[in-house]
Amino acid sequence: MSWFPRVFRPFVALLLIAGALCAQSVPHPEGSGAITPEASGLPTAAEIETIMRGLSEITGFKIHRRLPFQIVTRQQVNQFLKDQIRKSVKPKELRAEEATLRMFGFVPKDFDLKQTTIDLLTEQAAAYYDFQRRKLFISDWATRNMREVALVHELAHALADQNFSLRRYLAAAGDDSEASIARQSVVEGQASWLMLEYAARQTGRSLKEPATAAESLKRQPDPGPDDPGEAQYPVFSKAPLYIRRTLMFPYEEGQNLQQALFLKEGQASFSHLFRQPPAATTHIFHPDRYLDHFITSVPELPKAARGTSALVSGSVGELDHRIILRQFLDQETSEALAPLLRGGAYRIDEAKSDHRLTLTYVSEWQSEAAAGRYFAAYKKVLRAKLKGFTIVRDTEAEFTGGSEDGYFGVTLSGERVLSREGLAKPF
Repeated sequence: MSWFPRVFRPFVALLLIAGALCAQSVPHPEGSGAITPEASGLPTAAEIETIMRGLSEITGFKIHRRLPFQIVTRQQVNQFLKDQIRKSVKPKELRAEEATLRMFGFVPKDFDLKQTTIDLLTEQAAAYYDFQRRKLFISDWATRNMREVALVHELAHALADQNFSLRRYLAAAGDDSEASIARQSVVEGQASWLMLEYAARQTGRSLKEPATAAESLKRQPDPGPDDPGEAQYPVFSKAPLYIRRTLMFPYEEGQNLQQALFLKEGQASFSHLFRQPPAATTHIFHPDRYLDHFITSVPELPKAARGTSALVSGSVGELDHRIILRQFLDQETSEALAPLLRGGAYRIDEAKSDHRLTLTYVSEWQSEAAAGRYFAAYKKVLRAKLKGFTIVRDTEAEFTGGSEDGYFGVTLSGERVLSREGLAKPF
């Protein structure tokens, strides 16, 4: 269900961006020769070739051709994003994605997904690699320090693209949003990891070393609207939790997957992830599940009610459930319960008469005990997200009631939890 992998999938398959937030996480040790942010020099072809050779040595990927590049302004980036979204995103798909985010309670009812996406990427883009033209674009507004780090990230994309077509790799996920974000996590996570490893090697170190890995891969706190450190990124810091987490997930969790495989397989790990792609977000969170071929499920949904048609449907994975539980309950519950998910699916139906939207959502868990825990937790989620909340029935296996947005019903059956929300009539 995640943000980029559905409505912006064609756009992401064309373009991957190294943002300023990603660049910030790379340390520049004293004495490393890093250039201060005040410097404003732009990269040269020779510098790009030097970085490409360094990345080739780390990954074993071959350099097949020189990479053309161009310097662009923030205005040009903004216009490029608008043009590409207009070409690749259909209005019906955008409406469906916004409806999904609203029905799950991830964004407010007046949330503008298209404009937020443009603003976010314009704010973040220090450099980007265009898959279609196979060309690198470098911003003229970012500090040199920021640009240098983003440059390594984007050149990692370019090098991987010369050995494995990234556009085909991403497109091969099809309509499976879990597989899509998993593959995106390989692409972005590998590039993010290479930024860190490349910087470490400039000082004679490597992420093979526990101390260097602990310093470089340290998790960054999730910035919120009141975080003064994020004042220079107001769009990101004010975005809903779901948008922030799904935007950063491929970079942060993807680089951790790459680290785990690198420690186990060394240089072979880079091609391994392209030849045997992970299939779900749980494979990114848990490298052992990726290596053990942990099988996720997409549970079957009940048929749509008569007089309705499906607006959108898809899978709901561990990442989505972590965010649901974190947003409406707490971090501890999120981290303890979401990893017990086997798989989930949802569908939003639209009534032909009055265009009322209803959400049908089912999750399947690794045990009946885990399903019971989620049933109890999801009752609290509904209390937190629905306005005008009233209860009609509350038993060990059934929870029904109403709200300003319609009636709801949640049932527990074995390892599955089924929820119907926004109904016109009582459950």
